[in-house]
Amino acid sequence: MNNSLALTNFRVQLGRIWLIALFGIAYIISQTTILLILGPINEAMLELQLGGTSAAEYLTVFRDWVTSGNMDFYRAHFILDDPHPIWYAGLFTTLLCWQFERLNVSHKYNWMLLLPLGSGLLDWYENKLQHIFLSTSDFSTIIDPLPLYSTLASDIKWLFSLIYICLSIVLIVRIIKKSRHGANPK
Repeated sequence: MNNSLALTNFRVQLGRIWLIALFGIAYIISQTTILLILGPINEAMLELQLGGTSAAEYLTVFRDWVTSGNMDFYRAHFILDDPHPIWYAGLFTTLLCWQFERLNVSHKYNWMLLLPLGSGLLDWYENKLQHIFLSTSDFSTIIDPLPLYSTLASDIKWLFSLIYICLSIVLIVRIIKKSRHGANPK
């Protein structure tokens, strides 16, 4: 196997500042636009995403959105939400790769670089289920236990996200401390 493709070089290849910037810009634009599109239903959607475990719950919310004219916002957000996992998984994978390299983190922890990919795949799965739910005008495709699967995927996605965001913050703090200590030796 070519050494540049080896897992040990994965961090070096992906931990480039221009990649972090590229994914970061795409993520910020995508996230901001999604929030703007979902404006009137942000809170209800988040509640459904994190706690909607039954077909009855989904049907109640979806029918309310149809009645209030807000279903169009939900449908429209998928234009950007479908590719959105690429942007945040790319951003945090490249950022963690850069941070791991800057701090010479042992390669035995490289598995943690897969957390953003895991959350992205769970988001993709969750979106696929949502598309199934929206595939009929009467929402007859919302059947148990699919809402539960969607919510479990969402909850695990958010758990993974929390882990790698916290990890990234800790590593940033360590990089800052390391930079200060290097600039001002005692």
